[in-house]
Parts: sequence; C-alpha cells; structure tokens
Amino acid sequence: MSHIQTILVPMDGSPASIAALMQAVALAEHLDAAIEVLSVNAADALEPDLELEDAVATAQRRLGTRLSRRTVTGDPVRQILDAAEVGSHGLIVMGTHGRVGRLHALIGSVAESIVRNAPCPVLTVRAAGAAEESFSERVHHRAGIARPTH
Repeated sequence: MSHIQTILVPMDGSPASIAALMQAVALAEHLDAAIEVLSVNAADALEPDLELEDAVATAQRRLGTRLSRRTVTGDPVRQILDAAEVGSHGLIVMGTHGRVGRLHALIGSVAESIVRNAPCPVLTVRAAGAAEESFSERVHHRAGIARPTH
C-alpha cells in the first residue's frame, strides 16, 4: 500500500461524521498526513452547525496547516466522489448512520455509495454507542419485531 498523504473527511455535522473526523485526525497524526474536510450543504441550508464548527476547530488546533476545509453545495455522493478524484486523496474517512432494513433501502446510504464508487480506500466510522436503526425504529420510535427488547 502506498503512503497516505491526504485524507478526505466528508462531514454533515452528525455525531458519526464528528467521530470520523476525530479518527481521521488520529490517523493523520500517525501518518503525518493532511486532512481536507469537505462539507456538502443542501441548497436550502441556512445556519452553520455549531457542533461541526467545534469539531473542525479542535482538529485544526491538533493539525495546524495540515487541515484544510471547503464547503460545496449539491448532491453529497457526487460532490464527495468528485473531491476524492480531483484531490488525489489516499483515503476517505466518513461517518455512517448504521441504518438497516427497509429504511436503508428507502433512503439509501451515502457511505455505501462512496464505498462502492470511490477511487481510493474508504474507512467508515459510527458514532460511539450508535446502534443499528431499522425502519420501524425510525418511523414508529420503537423496536422492530426482529430485535428483542430488554
């Protein structure tokens, strides 16, 4: 495997994307690599996400000039894949929400699309303590019949 010089970290402000940034920072410190944080906003995004801003500021303090950031608007999958190709990144580190079953089938997964189509390896990270989320859990706010309750 070639030496990883730059890591792309797509962020949406979710706990999973913040966990991915912290994992990427640890890798960058170990590999002496740079990080590009990519925020993809929907066309109707209005306010900055304070948790995302805090996480990026923390990473910036640890990495200094080895961290860069840019924000784009559009389809997250297309924007992330374009950034990975143009930037010649050696690795993508991104959060995943852990949806399963019909919910995953209905809304898809940005992370899955990136894993399947990226020009480089992809490391997916879930937020600490995150559990799988089924369609019934998301819609009905209760455990599905396939998952026992304790």
